[in-house]
Amino acid sequence: MKAPRIGNAQSALNRIRQIELDSRRQARTILQPGEVAGGLSPARMLTTTLGGAGVRAITPADLAQFKKAVAALGDKAQRGLTAKEALGLSRAIDIERAKSEIRFSMPARLQAGKVHLVTDSGPRSKVTRHHVNIEFAAYSAALARPGTPADSAKWLCKESALRFECDCQHFRYFLRFVATAGGWVAGRSEHGMPKLTNPTLDGACCKHLARVMTDVQSSIGFRQHIAKMIAADRARIDHPGRAKPQAFIVRQSDAEAMLPKNSRRIVVPAASRGASLPKPASVADIRKAMAVYTGRADPNSAAIARALQALLSIQQGSGRA
Repeated sequence: MKAPRIGNAQSALNRIRQIELDSRRQARTILQPGEVAGGLSPARMLTTTLGGAGVRAITPADLAQFKKAVAALGDKAQRGLTAKEALGLSRAIDIERAKSEIRFSMPARLQAGKVHLVTDSGPRSKVTRHHVNIEFAAYSAALARPGTPADSAKWLCKESALRFECDCQHFRYFLRFVATAGGWVAGRSEHGMPKLTNPTLDGACCKHLARVMTDVQSSIGFRQHIAKMIAADRARIDHPGRAKPQAFIVRQSDAEAMLPKNSRRIVVPAASRGASLPKPASVADIRKAMAVYTGRADPNSAAIARALQALLSIQQGSGRA
């Protein structure tokens, strides 16, 4: 197993954040909050995918629906979500992708209730790692909570609210606005409505965040790092001369020691990363294969023929030639 490097994680994240911010400032098709409220100029030819009928021009009815969706999130706005709540609000497909594609997360830096983690990437990704930031909204309460640092760390990981962000494209374009409107975003806020990528404002976690939220709840190693941070901050409070919260930089070997024994990143050859998925078999191809197996007496051939028949029905139902 080759885990992603965490040694330069902070500088890499700072560089990614600056690139994203520069790109965001140059965008000219952002749907602004005032426009969602009904002030969209006819000269602004903005489009949406709302309704699932493809890309089309935004209508006044769309703006009303956007406004209602944002208001619904605003009514639920809070200081954060627990890890369990974040997973509960996430799309099933992102949870499944986290289970099948993202094998681990590793803390890289901890300071004053904020944790920078590194995860592996999906098998077809052009990059080998992603950066996730979480902030414990109730960290100060954990410092004052009766009990040991380990007790407070367990409470933080299991029951307290989190704010969070990921550097991946899915969080940037699908979920950062949702997290901002819902009150659980960490880092940069986003007021531009995801009118094309997520007009119904669904989800909370990308697959990388889903992996992190799972580990926050269950990883003993992660909890031990949180307890160490709490102990240091309690000591700082008791000694006024220690004015600045200590930053804990996790060593690569310590981070890898936290990984499950069977963790293994699935890797697609570099030439195929970021490429589109292969085209599905055509009806003609399926029929050719069926001709080989149909009529054979052995059970394996009969099973293959049945599977091909089912696939043929699906392809014909979708209108694929």
